Amino acid sequence: MIQNTMTNASNVTNYIYTRLNDVGSATNEVRPLISIKSQQTEKILNFMASVVTTTNENRYTQMSYTINNAGLDLPLLGLIVLGNTNYPLGFYDVTIYQNSSNSNLDPSGLTTTLYTGLLNLTSSTDTTQYKQYTTNDTDTDSVYITL
Repeated sequence: MIQNTMTNASNVTNYIYTRLNDVGSATNEVRPLISIKSQQTEKILNFMASVVTTTNENRYTQMSYTINNAGLDLPLLGLIVLGNTNYPLGFYDVTIYQNSSNSNLDPSGLTTTLYTGLLNLTSSTDTTQYKQYTTNDTDTDSVYITL
């Protein structure tokens, strides 16, 4: 599972570490296409990694991108906006494709899938507010079992 963090105040660079050389390749010359689908809203966002590092390619490939909450969205450069009503905090289905060019954001013609998994987007500044559960024991129904 990929863990990602965002804040409400600034840009946060996130990294994906995965082993890709068994399936295909990812380089800065042709950066991979990352497709995320919110499990809550089912909206899909396609973007490219801003930097791909293959220094330890036999162990892992590092891909980075930046989550921006200020509204500036440049998916070809790896600058995306998350944490809003379309792309809320929570779980995402992730698919990483071997891309055909650095100007392609459409996965329909891509044949090599490099990675499929989950992404968990959390906020480093917002905390989840919970309400205390109150039971209503006066409104219970009896269940009778006939033997």
